[in-house]
Amino acid sequence: MAEVMDLSIMEKVVIQGDLSSLKPEERFVYYTKVCESVGLNPLTKPFDYLKLDGKLVLYAKRDATDQLRKIQNISITITSREKVGDVYCVTARGTTQDGRTDESIGAVSLTKEEKLWDEMRNRKVPTGRILPLTADELANAIMKAETKAKRRVTLSLSGLGMMDESEIETVQDAERIEVGEPVQSTQQNKSKPSSGSTSSKQSGSSEKKGQKNATSTKPATPSSGDLYRMLDMGTGTSPGGVTFAKLRLVNVATGEESVVLANTPETIEQINALSNNSQFKIEFEMNNGFKMVKSIAIVGEAA
Repeated sequence: MAEVMDLSIMEKVVIQGDLSSLKPEERFVYYTKVCESVGLNPLTKPFDYLKLDGKLVLYAKRDATDQLRKIQNISITITSREKVGDVYCVTARGTTQDGRTDESIGAVSLTKEEKLWDEMRNRKVPTGRILPLTADELANAIMKAETKAKRRVTLSLSGLGMMDESEIETVQDAERIEVGEPVQSTQQNKSKPSSGSTSSKQSGSSEKKGQKNATSTKPATPSSGDLYRMLDMGTGTSPGGVTFAKLRLVNVATGEESVVLANTPETIEQINALSNNSQFKIEFEMNNGFKMVKSIAIVGEAA
């Protein structure tokens, strides 16, 4: 029976090339067999999972290449280091005990894309400018190129056609995935409660999730009686090209100060219509940690 299961696992992986189609227990068996095939200890977790082109695949971690070099007695020699345009390249040659040789290149960019913090988007956004690396970044890039070359030639000589973790950050849309332990999944199945109990728990869980969602999406609006007065106001444009207004205001009753942002033509126009003596009611909502204006209603002028 075990042999049939193994063949089924291999068929799914070889034909479909996607580990996500496997059950947790099957992934565990496949992971273990890959380790055993090259002499690695699966308990050291030499591989991890990666989402690439919509498929779940394995990639080699540093533990894998370090163990493989020792197990297979692979000696490595750096044969060249050169700069090609804005790219630094290192070529590594690997040799096994039985005389097999192979070469691989590790390449890194010597430039970077400038990114500036965008208050409206609450993250860094590219400006379109390309900058040279700083001294520390350049030193790290040179070392990374050598590491890439050594690990790639090690995997090649070991017969593993998979990516190394030093390559992942340069591959677009590559995403590291945390996969649950298959043993935990099995235990959960064994201790699965009765259908009535499960239904009750799911219902309670759904109610809690609904409450959380309701809380997270609830507009942060002041009470209907709250009046505010403007302390300061300014407009600007974010690095991403978004025009916004920043309003510092004070609650007339409590004296509490706060800052709100506006990024629509309507709300920016409402803020521009305020004067230092204006008393107004304001409705806002939380967006990425910022208070964003939804509407402003002027109710009068301060005495």
